[in-house]
Parts: sequence; C-alpha cells; structure tokens
Amino acid sequence: MKSDNIDTKTKIHNAVLKLLENCSDADSITTRQIAAKAGVNIALVNYYYKSKDNLLSEIVGKMMGNIISTEMRKGEMQENPEKKLRNILKVTADAAFENIGVCKIAINAELNRGCVNSCIMVKPLLKEIFRDSRLNNLDTVALQLMLPFHHIILNPELYGKLLNTDFFNKQDRDQEIDRMISFILIGSIQ
Repeated sequence: MKSDNIDTKTKIHNAVLKLLENCSDADSITTRQIAAKAGVNIALVNYYYKSKDNLLSEIVGKMMGNIISTEMRKGEMQENPEKKLRNILKVTADAAFENIGVCKIAINAELNRGCVNSCIMVKPLLKEIFRDSRLNNLDTVALQLMLPFHHIILNPELYGKLLNTDFFNKQDRDQEIDRMISFILIGSIQ
C-alpha cells in the first residue's frame, strides 16, 4: 500500500475518533462530516471503506484489538487462563459500554460474519483452560461465550430486565460476566 493511502486512511480514522469524542450517537455522524474533518474528498472515504458502517466497524475492531493485546500482555504474568479470560471480557465490555453507539454497529457486522473475530480472540485462552478438548469443541464454547455478550451490548435494556442486571453499572456488569463465564465453563466441562 502506498504511503499516501496510509496517510489518507490515518486521517480518516483520526477524524472519526475526534467526531466520536463529541458525539453520543454514532449514527448521527455522516460520511460527509468524516471527510470534512479528515480534509479529504468524500469519495475517498467511500473508496476505502464502502460505507460508514464498515469504517466504524474497522475502528472498533482496532480499538478492541488494542485493548485485548494490552490485557494479554498484562495477563502474561498471570498463571490462571480463566482469570485472564474474565479480565479480557470485562475490559472489552467496559470499552463497549463506553462507546456503545459505535460498538453496536461493529457488533452487528461481527454477528453477520458469524462471530469469527470474537471467537478467535477467546480461543487461545479456552485452549489453555480446556487442554484436553478438540479444536471444534472450543469453537462451540467460544460461540456460547461470545454470542450473549454481543446481544447484551446490542440491547442492554432488554437483557438487563431478563437477567435483572444493570449492564450500564460496571459492578453489576462484572458480576453478570463472571456468572455467565462460570455457567459456560462448567457446562463445557461436563
């Protein structure tokens, strides 16, 4: 990729991040605003990303990837893979609820792709937790773990009522995450 393409994409990414700082609803940001903030032609935004949703999804993916990488490095000192998994899911849930508008767009895209990226994220830890399991079993466990998290972020009020949890409250959210992980891990062992 040419360096001017990288510079243009970086300008677009930085513009979106700046726009998101001052906005509570990612849907209200337009491609035209993104292009203006980046100082590029709107055609370049469409050329590189095809849609605003693709752009937002990529930005959230990078943001979550950075958060996960940071947590994995912190967790390298920890021996317990289950604790690492819990920490990563809590930290990513925190980030998702802090940026819920844009994360809803990215999660819809992730669900449309079959949750592949999310499952890839948790499988190394599941492999450590379930040392004797076959890889296809880990795919099933990863899906069982990630699908509820995605749906809760898409509709926290509905699932909050169902699970009697305020997902916007970190303490309540962390408690429910611990409970969900325990159920899934215990059920997977049997």
